[in-house]
Amino acid sequence: MGERWGVLIQINFPPGQERPEAALIGRSNVSILIDKNRKKFETITEEDIKRAILPLSPQSFDPARFGHEGFRANLSTGRIDCLPSGVHLWCNITPEVLGFLDWIFVTGYGLSYSGGSSSSV
Repeated sequence: MGERWGVLIQINFPPGQERPEAALIGRSNVSILIDKNRKKFETITEEDIKRAILPLSPQSFDPARFGHEGFRANLSTGRIDCLPSGVHLWCNITPEVLGFLDWIFVTGYGLSYSGGSSSSV
């Protein structure tokens, strides 16, 4: 996915959690960084992003911190942090999550899709 979109992908190992099996690494707890210095969304609003994430059935939204726009979408299966600098996925990456990522990469971050299938993680 990183090559396809030209982004930096970081795999996270949260403290207190056991390391996943090798086959599961990269399927959750992933950060996708677009521009670490960006503090505001340039082409869309937070409300646009909240509407786009609604198919994932968020239970609640919490505001971002540290002077950034953005929010945390709390899901029944984890959390997605949507920030101007990138997206942090603290949930399993499902086809529905991939659909949201495709949307936010193009609409929110202005990235160009370079081909391939978004159904593989």
